[in-house]
Amino acid sequence: KKIMLTKKSFVLILANVVLALLIGGCIGKSQPTRFYTLTSTVEAQKLVKESSASSNLAIGIGPVKLADYLAKSRIVTRIAENKIDQAEFDQWSGSLKNNIINVLADNIGSFLNTEKIFVHPWRSFISIDYQIIVEIIRFDGEPGNQATLEARWMVLKDKSIIDNKRSSIQETTDTDGYAGLVAAQSRALGKLSLEIAQSISAVTMK
Repeated sequence: KKIMLTKKSFVLILANVVLALLIGGCIGKSQPTRFYTLTSTVEAQKLVKESSASSNLAIGIGPVKLADYLAKSRIVTRIAENKIDQAEFDQWSGSLKNNIINVLADNIGSFLNTEKIFVHPWRSFISIDYQIIVEIIRFDGEPGNQATLEARWMVLKDKSIIDNKRSSIQETTDTDGYAGLVAAQSRALGKLSLEIAQSISAVTMK
């Protein structure tokens, strides 16, 4: 009986070791998480280099609101008109909302050629020439196809609305995968930034 107990214990230990190795192998083969960030547009940077005059406008960016489905760190793709998917291993490197705000600030500041860009909430003693309020309704896409950005935005001067629009922008991806999708989303934000900057420019030129 002692021998039988010893054999059973050995088999049990061996089974546990094999199971641990299998689990360890599965964990070792899991994909690493990839992180992405949106960037300002090259076109905006080129405009600044080509223009020597500064507008000196004080621009306030925000508040900026995102649709609830964009609150998580996983990158969202659109797999059908009313169906989305969240990537398991492809995520934003930080807060998507803050990333969008910073990109809008960089782009709009470049397009208007001003360094006076302030993100909401700014200090009460700062005098703002134009305030930009943005609501991102949709910001997703399909890797290897296109990115879609839909947003409502308004421009205020002295608390009065001078422009109020809805933008719908589609940007074709240059490459497959999530890197291509994020690059297209960055370009879409660049186009939105240009629309807003052109709205302000049209008012200042009157």
